[in-house]
Amino acid sequence: MTLFVFKITFILIFSSVIITIVLFYGDWIMNIFICDDDNLICEQIKTLCESYYIEHKLKRPDIYIFHSGEDILASDIKPDIVYLDIQMSGIDGIAVGNSLVKSYPAAIIIIITSFPEYLDEAMRFHVFRYISKPVESKRFMRNLEDAISEFNSIGGRIIVKCKGKTYVLSAKDIIMVEVNPHCRNLTIHTVSDTYTTTQTLASIKSMLPSGSFYQSHRCYIVNMNYIMSYNNSRIYMENHLYADIALRKYNDFFNTYSAFLTTLR
Repeated sequence: MTLFVFKITFILIFSSVIITIVLFYGDWIMNIFICDDDNLICEQIKTLCESYYIEHKLKRPDIYIFHSGEDILASDIKPDIVYLDIQMSGIDGIAVGNSLVKSYPAAIIIIITSFPEYLDEAMRFHVFRYISKPVESKRFMRNLEDAISEFNSIGGRIIVKCKGKTYVLSAKDIIMVEVNPHCRNLTIHTVSDTYTTTQTLASIKSMLPSGSFYQSHRCYIVNMNYIMSYNNSRIYMENHLYADIALRKYNDFFNTYSAFLTTLR
């Protein structure tokens, strides 16, 4: 009888874990759109995307190539990641981006262009990243990794194990994450509560939407939506919290936060 109960309990726990994993990571195939009037660029981006997925043993995405703004807007497929050229004949990339955001607000849009002067306009529809032509493969792969992380966050939810329980937290409610080096754990500060876990900072970071979170120090990740002020060594957050800035990261933080603020205008 005891063995039977143990087996039932194990099955229930195992099933719960599987359900949690499926809900968190999803079972769908990502749709990647590439829109550029230069077919060589389209094929290069497609090849880079396929290489990344093969190398990391991920489920292969469906990749769709469009050569004009009219073509991409005529599609009835929901995009997850969009590589979008700005300067195209007919409907340009700015108009396409604005239209896509209205129809698919969760779409991750990455601008590919030789015309950086259009970047300010592109920021108005919350561009996720900007890649200049010619496309540099290492930078492309980093940005694709960030985009996939954003996609896998499923609307910005993360799973946290705390004191024997599992919590699903909304990333938008997280103010900052802080490592407690003496205790070998970390604390997640939200707008209404705190959660202490033995999960690593790297594992938490991988679940957070990179567009709004920034690691300012080996012990801190901050949600840029909650920054009140900062100086060259510290970031002051809401709820009377603060995070340190590593000296070598200040310039990068300044540039990242400045770019983030432009997306809120």
